[in-house]
Amino acid sequence: MKLVDELTAFVGEMRADANRPKLWFGIWSGYAVSLGFGALAVIASVVGLVGWHDAFAWLVGIKLATNTFALVGLWRNKRVIETQVLNTFADVVCITAAIYFTGGPYSPLIPAYVIVITVLAMLSNVGITIAVASVIVVMFATMVILMVVGVLPPTPVPGAPGQVPTVAYAVVVIIYAALVIGVPAWFAAATLRQLRAKEQDLETRTRQLIQTATQRSQFVASMTHELRTPIHGVQGLADVVAAGVYGPVTPKQIDACASIKRSAQSLLELVDDLLNLTRAEAGKIEARPVEIDVGTLVENVSDAVSWIVGTKRLVLEVQLEPDLPAVVSDERWLAHVFVNLLANAVKFTPDGGKIAFRARRREFNGGELAVAFEVADTGIGIAPEDRSAIFEPFRQVASGDAKGYGGVGLGLALVARLTDLLGARVELESEVNKGSTFRVVVPCAWNGRTSTLMMRPVRTSAILSSQQ
Repeated sequence: MKLVDELTAFVGEMRADANRPKLWFGIWSGYAVSLGFGALAVIASVVGLVGWHDAFAWLVGIKLATNTFALVGLWRNKRVIETQVLNTFADVVCITAAIYFTGGPYSPLIPAYVIVITVLAMLSNVGITIAVASVIVVMFATMVILMVVGVLPPTPVPGAPGQVPTVAYAVVVIIYAALVIGVPAWFAAATLRQLRAKEQDLETRTRQLIQTATQRSQFVASMTHELRTPIHGVQGLADVVAAGVYGPVTPKQIDACASIKRSAQSLLELVDDLLNLTRAEAGKIEARPVEIDVGTLVENVSDAVSWIVGTKRLVLEVQLEPDLPAVVSDERWLAHVFVNLLANAVKFTPDGGKIAFRARRREFNGGELAVAFEVADTGIGIAPEDRSAIFEPFRQVASGDAKGYGGVGLGLALVARLTDLLGARVELESEVNKGSTFRVVVPCAWNGRTSTLMMRPVRTSAILSSQQ
């Protein structure tokens, strides 16, 4: 049943308007091949290589008739597939009959099957080509079996095998070889010309896309740079108002100014993420690897994100495994990865939840020493079907409890780009309504995309276990 469904799908594919030029091409080539083999049969009988059989005329007539049916069906757009199938079946029947009348299993016409398979491979699809090839094998095997059991009488093989060929035989064989070799070669050449034209068109479109992407990146970089100036102005003005420069302020007004500054800071970080993402996609971010003390890095990141928790009632735990080795990476971008992951955890974890920032030893790429940094939360979790999409720009979990959490989906996209730049690996474990764990595995040896290496002294790792 599955095989029938697949074959039906392959046949249905040929109904598409895009394939109509191929069907027309097949019909005109069918006329050319039919007339060519008809002329070859006449010549062979005239020079005495084969005896004339009325079946030759019937075979050519049947082929021309089915080819005409296919032409009319395609022209009127009625029963297109049915007439095409009939025409192809007639091809197989006519060639098998011609093979029988010229020696059966010893016939020199057996390679003519190659023409049918080549034409189908060029003009249809894999399923139809395999199906017709199977029909050819079955029909040829049936013919041979019927000859073996005596139902079909043996037929003479043209020419005299083992003897010097006559001039007439040589001419006919050369014409036949030209047909068998020339037709597939012509179809293959036509297909290669189409592929080359499409390749050139694709190259042109690729250059245009690259140019468009470059212009977009330049535009985004310019716009984000211009946006930073007024945002800094808003933050500065909020500080001035809260300080009472323009007159006395009440506690509620001070709180309002603080809220304005936090909102401006969130907008500034969004602008920075957009700029960094654009630079990362354009390959404009340069990594400057150094030896990083893991304990100090985790402590600095934890302190930096404490403001993100804000007024939410969340517990932030920091846990480090003792005596962790240093990692070689870009400290700025690695810290940015963890800040984005922690901010994402805060956003999607309801009040009363817990967020853990952990670091422990881990093997990387089959034995290489590494440190695994984990950001685990007790938030809404991520469904399996959404886990690949969340690392794409401007994509968020758009169903269920994830609605209404804000953001435009840049944080995790930037995490994916930066970890790739740094030669690290991101892993995700999540269960809906139970939480998520993002794990960033950073090799201790530099594995990123730059050969510039800056070293600095390694400080002893500290064991932190705190709650904020």
